Amino acid sequence: MGVARVELERGGQPVPAVRIGLAGVVGAGVVGLVLYALASEHGVRALGGGLVVAATFAVGGGLLGFLFGIPKLLTSGAAAHPDDQSATSTASYAPNTNLEQVSDWLTKILLGAGLTQIGTLPRRLRELGEALAPAVGGGPGAAGFAAALSVYFTVLGFLSGWLLTRLLLARALSAADRQTLADSVNQTVLAAGSLNFTPRQVRDLFETGVEGLRVQALALLQGKPDPENLDLVVAAIDRHLSPFELLQALLAAKAMLGRPELTAEQRAALRAAVAYKIRNTRNVPPSSRRRAVAEDVLRRLPAPATTGDGGPGGGDDDRDTGAAGGPQAAAVPAIPPQVQAPKGPSAP
Repeated sequence: MGVARVELERGGQPVPAVRIGLAGVVGAGVVGLVLYALASEHGVRALGGGLVVAATFAVGGGLLGFLFGIPKLLTSGAAAHPDDQSATSTASYAPNTNLEQVSDWLTKILLGAGLTQIGTLPRRLRELGEALAPAVGGGPGAAGFAAALSVYFTVLGFLSGWLLTRLLLARALSAADRQTLADSVNQTVLAAGSLNFTPRQVRDLFETGVEGLRVQALALLQGKPDPENLDLVVAAIDRHLSPFELLQALLAAKAMLGRPELTAEQRAALRAAVAYKIRNTRNVPPSSRRRAVAEDVLRRLPAPATTGDGGPGGGDDDRDTGAAGGPQAAAVPAIPPQVQAPKGPSAP
């Protein structure tokens, strides 16, 4: 029996069901406050004071939810290896994680303090209700209502703050980091000729296994194509660590095609890797830049001519256009052993 997938967001925004649910919970609290004010001797004071109390505890709960919902940064390159000089040689920045660290410290402190004081919670709630009772009009039952109002809107604010932080802040931070990485890669491509990286150094950079450094190595190969490291490009296409790395590998493959010393065997290996990858529409979506670059590479690397029975020789043009399940899937040559990608982690 399959597990149902709960969808909380779509396109970076909470789905209508989530928004309606939050609005319904807020509305229920406000309706309860209005009904209490109508039954109170000091209705206006009870309503005004109750709204202030509800808003105060909702904001406090929202701030707590924000602290618990701050996403952790998955660092690479210099941020992941601050003591490694090779990790800082091509990385242009390290993200500031102060907010994440403060969130981590505060949540641990609050959880620790809360667990040690959980036995006194009933007494403290009673004292809180008695202190807030005059703000909601006073009278019989005012203390209990004020305590319930504060707990209700604290929990509501916490859930709202946590949910919005997880949905909106993570997406905003990821977009900013992607743009920064893209700018860094573009600078590396433009400066590759003057950086004087040897083929061995580029290979060492790629073989660290750190995604940020692998991307920088591919950027160096875009700016300064080197057929000696073609197997790195094939490896990145075959087992990329992210869609962004796959795009950089395809751009490096396109740059490699301009080198006249590229052998026929190397061209066949490159074409095989690109033709295989382009069949996967999840990794290479039809409307993406990855698809456009991959198709351009295949156009510049035509498949060997075949006869009607699949043997070599003259015949109709049977070029693989990259469509999944195309008729020329069997015509794609295997990757020669000397340029096959090294074993590594599969792409997510």
